[in-house]
Amino acid sequence: MLLGFSVSNYQCFADEASINLVRPSLRTQVPKADQSWIDVTYRVAALYGANASGKSTFLRAFSRLCAAVTESARFSSRLHNPDRSRDENLSLPTVYDVNFLVDSVRYHYTVEAHPWGISFESLHAYPRGVRRHLFTRTQTEGGVIEVKAGTGLIGPTAQVLKVTTSQDLFLAAAYRYGHTTLAPIAKGLRVGVSVTIVEHSEFAQRERIDWVMTRILEDPLYWQAMVNALAQAADLGIKRIEVREQDVPPKVLEHIRSLYKSLASQEEEGVELPEDLLSPVARALVFVHSGPDGTEFELSLNAQSEGTRTWLATIGPAVDALRKGKVLVVDELDASLHPALVATLVGMFKDPDFNRTGAQLIFSTHDTALLGNVPARQLEPPEVWFCEKDAAGCSEIVSLDEYDTRKGNNEQKRYLSGRFGAMPRVDLSRLLAHVAADNADSEG
Repeated sequence: MLLGFSVSNYQCFADEASINLVRPSLRTQVPKADQSWIDVTYRVAALYGANASGKSTFLRAFSRLCAAVTESARFSSRLHNPDRSRDENLSLPTVYDVNFLVDSVRYHYTVEAHPWGISFESLHAYPRGVRRHLFTRTQTEGGVIEVKAGTGLIGPTAQVLKVTTSQDLFLAAAYRYGHTTLAPIAKGLRVGVSVTIVEHSEFAQRERIDWVMTRILEDPLYWQAMVNALAQAADLGIKRIEVREQDVPPKVLEHIRSLYKSLASQEEEGVELPEDLLSPVARALVFVHSGPDGTEFELSLNAQSEGTRTWLATIGPAVDALRKGKVLVVDELDASLHPALVATLVGMFKDPDFNRTGAQLIFSTHDTALLGNVPARQLEPPEVWFCEKDAAGCSEIVSLDEYDTRKGNNEQKRYLSGRFGAMPRVDLSRLLAHVAADNADSEG
């Protein structure tokens, strides 16, 4: 579970930008005895703003930190990604700060990344509401790394230090080494918090649809019924979705075999191909529709609308997040989706009957209908964040909760009227002047 995240000196964010998912009612480090973390945190966070305002950049910063924790040092080397609006920022660190839960324990992790490496890194735990120091890593520009371990840190800390490079996160090195205390925490940040970024490229969409197809094959009792129910609930005109085996065309098979032989350095003919290489092309999703007379007809994935493919590619990871208590991050949630489907997806994370695991949805969107009061207010003010660039090109993030947000307000109308900023400043004057000059030249 994510409690909060901030980043500074990262691309368009010169100063600190943050979101907080902890309810203001929590005034201590951990919930009271009669409360759970689900009671004191929000299930969704929505980022609004004009195009190029920094929404996607902020989501990528969060994803980049989580990936660096369990990946190789080359991911850590990308953590320094400074704002370039001021020259002095190039030599200043990019700073990440994240509060999260692993096995119901709160952790606070901070990283400072320079172009020459990780200058500072610290991890604290709050097992019973009392701050407990696990480790602090420091490094000079000369490359000298020091780690101060907390008294309760159990595991091969000295050995991990020996394999930690200047560009490597100490927590990432501890994960790869299997450190007794730190490896489960690192895995929790990457897998337990389980950040899943949903992007909308054709490749990413196809990858997620293949993931759904694999889930149907692995657990047909659950996923087959779930996918059919989701397709019908979205009113897509689909009666059911099935996975079918299909013959691989000989030319495609030969091409795959040739590639495999070259990569595996195998010379013999008739080499056996691993099943996981063939499965994506040997299986296909078939969409069964109902005709006007009640008869059924089948269509392939390619024959489905962009909206249908987007819904399937998005709802699959969403169901997985709801089932396992994950954090799902979606950039441009409303891309190719009807506002009713966007509202449905957001509502699933906010509905305790659907979301019993504390799963969270963090997303960017331009769908202002979520801010309105019809049929009911979908988002609470602390769940809404506005991202805006200033005249110098630097972005900031501000919560809707910082404005006057009394219950009867229509925040959709107020946002569209410019009350909160984070709107594109459309100026057609130069375009009109250009058109007028072009017309004058044409008449002349």
